[in-house]
Amino acid sequence: MKRFLIPIIITSFYACSNPQKKESNEQSIQEKTAIDSLTNTETVNELNFKEFSGQAVLIGEEIELLDKNLKTIENTSYLTGKIVNIKSISDSLFNNSEDICQAFWYVKIETENIKGIVNGRQVFEIQNSNQDSSFTIDSNHIEILTTDFLGMGVDYEGDLMGCPVDQPILIRDAKNNYFGLVDLIQNEYSKQASWDNEYPFFEIRSDDGCYDKIESISVVGNEIRLKIHRSWQEGVNDFDVLLTFVDNKYKAEYLNFGERKYDY
Repeated sequence: MKRFLIPIIITSFYACSNPQKKESNEQSIQEKTAIDSLTNTETVNELNFKEFSGQAVLIGEEIELLDKNLKTIENTSYLTGKIVNIKSISDSLFNNSEDICQAFWYVKIETENIKGIVNGRQVFEIQNSNQDSSFTIDSNHIEILTTDFLGMGVDYEGDLMGCPVDQPILIRDAKNNYFGLVDLIQNEYSKQASWDNEYPFFEIRSDDGCYDKIESISVVGNEIRLKIHRSWQEGVNDFDVLLTFVDNKYKAEYLNFGERKYDY
């Protein structure tokens, strides 16, 4: 049985901090300024879009597909996990609440048989694979791709907003003709890694809570093992995640979640 070890380095652009920290006065001012600059969805008179070229995966219990007048074409759950093309993104942020973290961009999406506008909080742009993990095993090319959703997140126009974000990955597997999300098997370690948030998909995090860097990838048979180093504001830890392809679907399972090493 062959075994491969592939070192991976991914560049971080966020500084990590305690995810449970209280808002500072400065952040409250930033959020108030951002709220004042948003457009309420109930008062939209004209929607302007900027052209954009990219791909995304849709995620949501119910995804509302809208026409150009923001009227519902259909409200469905079957679009979850669907890979779509992004055609354009609204030039303004919108919100229908006073919670800045609920703000979003409208996104025009398109596939062979689907065309419409969706709430950007349900649109996860697929990032360039050159910034992530790409490797070949026995002539099978595999890519691990990160995502970035099109709603208010960690920062906005240079200001730290600190809004919680989901960051599911996708796997593109040429041999198995697979391109999609990775289901997460819930266990005690996954709960520790996500602060008890039982998100259904595996994530590689890069936000104001922590930063995950894939240190290495080892492959034995049809199993892929990720060794991940996590950086917190106050320390670091390491853990292993097992990826398997079963029933035409990738699944991830945390094998451990190492003890945090604090900097004093």
